[in-house]
Amino acid sequence: MILFTVFAVVALLNFSSLKLMKLEAVKKAKFRKVFFYFYGLFLIFSGVLNMFEKSEFNIIFFMEILVGLIFLIANYLGKLEEKKPN
Repeated sequence: MILFTVFAVVALLNFSSLKLMKLEAVKKAKFRKVFFYFYGLFLIFSGVLNMFEKSEFNIIFFMEILVGLIFLIANYLGKLEEKKPN
């Protein structure tokens, strides 16, 4: 059962990546921006949840929160956007 689940997830990722390759550059950039916002929020949420669950300060969870904040700030400032070659 686990093997079929893994195959289904890999097939879904492959299908979605093939669909993303066919999108326009503007839509790709918008999707990438939204993805990095959600990824940053996920890292922050995961780090905070793990800290509360363990009820102690752990450097790994703190670093996870910091990386999430870095993703959010860098995405907001436009540092994660693709650079166009001249």
